[in-house]
Amino acid sequence: MISVVIPVLNEAHTIGACLTHLQSSAHHLDIIVVDGGSTDDTVGAVRAFPKVTTLMSPRGRGCQMNSGATAARGDILFFLHADTRIPPNGLNDIEALMTKGNGIAGGSFSLEFDDDSAVLRFLARFTRINHILFTYGDQGLFVRRDVFRAIGGFSEIPLMEDVDIQRRLRRMGRFVKIRRPVTTSARRYRARGRIQQQLVNIILVAFYYGGVSPSRLKRYYR
Repeated sequence: MISVVIPVLNEAHTIGACLTHLQSSAHHLDIIVVDGGSTDDTVGAVRAFPKVTTLMSPRGRGCQMNSGATAARGDILFFLHADTRIPPNGLNDIEALMTKGNGIAGGSFSLEFDDDSAVLRFLARFTRINHILFTYGDQGLFVRRDVFRAIGGFSEIPLMEDVDIQRRLRRMGRFVKIRRPVTTSARRYRARGRIQQQLVNIILVAFYYGGVSPSRLKRYYR
């Protein structure tokens, strides 16, 4: 079984569509939504789906995803953002890869944005590359539950938890990239400006690899 863990914070306008999309799959899924203290009606929107488990957690994606993983019943954990949609048969792709027993520790999808701008189409091409520099949480991260436990789960840091866990996963075994993309919201790019947001992303990653703490970086990532 696949357990889908979705960390949320003030996602009342996106979580319903996300859950409807997941439940339209033929898969028997264990879906867990972990709220980090929403002040809108996110929790109410989730509770409209009685088969979905709702958990409360301290704020922070790492902490929220660890809470969801602890409650998960599946052998495969799939961490998904509320504004990301998986491709048709994407769950079949995950299951096929993770049940082969060929040393795969985890993986993710490629990505496309719900925005047809030339800038974002260009950026999305790089997510097909199976490298830590081109793989982030909005691409959907899947991992075997036993491997997740062995590496200690997510570091509960305010930013870059997706990069941090990838480093450890890639040491444990193969990390794979599914070429068919998930579709994620470009709302942050539209709000700040497509080029400006990407420059912020590049600067944050560069400073992170340069040794700046996630706590300091978080101040500049809004």
